[in-house]
Amino acid sequence: MPLALAVQPTPADDLKLVVKEKNVKKVSLAIRKTLDGNLIVQDHHTINIIVLPEKGKILAFPKGEFTQDCYTDQDQLFQYLISSGVVTPDSVIGGNIYGSLEGTFNIEKTGEEEPLEVVILNISNFLNKDKQEYSVRKKFIDDLEKDLLQPEEEESTELGEIPQEKFKGSIPKYGFPTRGIYRYNY
Repeated sequence: MPLALAVQPTPADDLKLVVKEKNVKKVSLAIRKTLDGNLIVQDHHTINIIVLPEKGKILAFPKGEFTQDCYTDQDQLFQYLISSGVVTPDSVIGGNIYGSLEGTFNIEKTGEEEPLEVVILNISNFLNKDKQEYSVRKKFIDDLEKDLLQPEEEESTELGEIPQEKFKGSIPKYGFPTRGIYRYNY
């Protein structure tokens, strides 16, 4: 049974073209897309952030070893996303990967914005804020290491500049002259 189509001409008065300006903000992130469609954000210095758009999840796990800094950075990420309204507060839990945290976001489009675009924008805003804090923290640690390993001339002494004392410290080299009741030497 063949299908018959008929095109009806419409007058030009009926056509209305409505153009809405879309507010576009460009962000630059090191994002990789996996074979199953997930996005891996690799811009952070201690954690990787994975966005699972189909499941509506954000997963953060350490890049290398799990340290206190990793957990602090993960916690700050999810606190930022909660305060931005992207992640629901009761959904942030420990993930099934060691040292990971995960949270969920709404995948249904409720307004004009795409949920994935909002998530990426807020992750980008967090990374920009954290990058400044990390540079201050790294500069402090580098300056501290430099002061300890390469002190200035007035803050250091050469070997032999201060004479050695015969006895140093509070514990004698060969133990106390009197022993305790159980004959322990220190």
